[in-house]
Amino acid sequence: MNRFKSIMWPGHTQRKQYLHHLFTDRQVHNSSLNSYDQYVEDEKVFHYRNISFEFEGTGYRTMEKLVLYVNVHEEELYLGEEIAPKATAYEDYLLRKLSQAMNELCLSYQNDHKSSREKPHFSMQTVTSVVQRRNGCRYQQERERFRLRIHFKVPLINEIYLNAKSFVRTVKDMLELVCDSLDALDKDELRKHIELYGRQQEIREFLKEKGYIAFVGNGSILPRQGETEQPMVGAIPFESPKEMEIQIPLRDGSTINGMGLKKGVTVITGGGYSGKSTLLDALEAGIYPHINGDGREYVITDQSACKIYAEDGRFIKDTNIAPFFGHMPGNAEVECFSTARASGSVSQATGIIEAVYGECKLLMIDEDTSATNFMIRDEKMRRLVEKEPIIPFTDRVRELSNMGISTVLVIGGSGEYLKYADTVLLMEDYEAKDKTDLVKKILQEEPEASVTIPVEKSNHWTAEKKLHTQMNQKEFFYCECVQIENARYIKLDEYVADISKLTAVISDDQINSLTYMIEGLLGEKDTNKDLYERCRQQVDNLFENTGSTILSFSHKYELWLENVRPLDLLMAVSRLRV
Repeated sequence: MNRFKSIMWPGHTQRKQYLHHLFTDRQVHNSSLNSYDQYVEDEKVFHYRNISFEFEGTGYRTMEKLVLYVNVHEEELYLGEEIAPKATAYEDYLLRKLSQAMNELCLSYQNDHKSSREKPHFSMQTVTSVVQRRNGCRYQQERERFRLRIHFKVPLINEIYLNAKSFVRTVKDMLELVCDSLDALDKDELRKHIELYGRQQEIREFLKEKGYIAFVGNGSILPRQGETEQPMVGAIPFESPKEMEIQIPLRDGSTINGMGLKKGVTVITGGGYSGKSTLLDALEAGIYPHINGDGREYVITDQSACKIYAEDGRFIKDTNIAPFFGHMPGNAEVECFSTARASGSVSQATGIIEAVYGECKLLMIDEDTSATNFMIRDEKMRRLVEKEPIIPFTDRVRELSNMGISTVLVIGGSGEYLKYADTVLLMEDYEAKDKTDLVKKILQEEPEASVTIPVEKSNHWTAEKKLHTQMNQKEFFYCECVQIENARYIKLDEYVADISKLTAVISDDQINSLTYMIEGLLGEKDTNKDLYERCRQQVDNLFENTGSTILSFSHKYELWLENVRPLDLLMAVSRLRV
């Protein structure tokens, strides 16, 4: 800390360019090397109590905007086992313990009598109820440390000169907060957090090995409190039907019981407000590990699961919709279909095709948010409408199942779907009942209900897709996410993507990541590569590219990033409208 002070005191009332004395400028423009692979002659690292800290700049035009890195040695969180396999849970815990307190400390520095540039401002990344990789805290195994990222705006005098005294005092207060929090760290609480994450990973491994697509633990609280992600107070805990209950052994010798959903076609039905859509929402949320107290800690779903909607007015570009459309009006080419405003049926078909192309293994569909003419067509309508271009989803659902792609379908108005089901689950007042045998008996009593019309197998499910844009550019002047009621749009200059129906994207920081990676995709020169492969590369390199990259954070999305799936990026960029 004394070294930090000795550098900053002479800089009091100096121009903000003086801040270059605080850090080694790692950024080499137009270099192919990652900044941490570049040779650094004089690395400026400072120490305070049991932590170290260092600064990075964000550019010549934003000298007062710094990134403060606080390095915490792994011994501070060591629980007697290797950290690396569960590093994500450790990172998540550190952010949970520090971010709220740090952001509250920032509020204490606010002064209405000063301009925003004359006050210190700093922030840490906030977290949601899920455990995710985030750039706000990264574990560096080779250096045996956790690296906390804090964005800091240095206070200025008359908006020009450095207020070094305020800067030093603020940094000291921030470091005190970190050190005091580490000293008061509850190892038992940390151990529970890590153990829960480990059990969730074990359950995922078990489900994959045994051929299950999802698991809902007994005692789970599925309903949410209003519009929040908090568990509903007084909600009925979930209990598995005995016929579907499985027991999962864990490595610590304990077991957990709950409902296991097997691969294939599962139909969830019930009356209004019975809990069927709530169960589907919980299954979608199960792609993420949740924290203690969420209620859905043991709701575990295949991580490739994707909920599909009808999206009237959706933009579609160069998509092969042949699996669901034999022809289109005006002789439009179904193998390379484009439209500025898709109908509900076309948009839902496109969503399924994109999900399959993106290696989704579980489709989740709610009848209430689907296009009826796309989902099913009964015998009478087949006879009446002979030149129907749509091949309904139910004609393909068994084919998808044979390809290893399962479906969970919520219905409430039509029993036609039942004949396609491997499992039928009835929800009554949030109580789940297995009605598979009863449905089979009903279908046997009505032979005509089991009649299906064979449809030719499709060879177009995984047709290669490209992203062709009007131009390739490295920088965008206008980048943000716009939210209007329940609609969400990512905007990069003239490019707009409606991501309202990407309900697997649950946080603003995930939207930041999508925006950042879409910008990367639009800036790539080689547009002939397969789009999904490009998406996977973007996701794989997300934290490697931004872990040490110095950003100007002139755009909000450059601040905080959170992990997303390649499938989410594919679905977002496929909605990109020019």
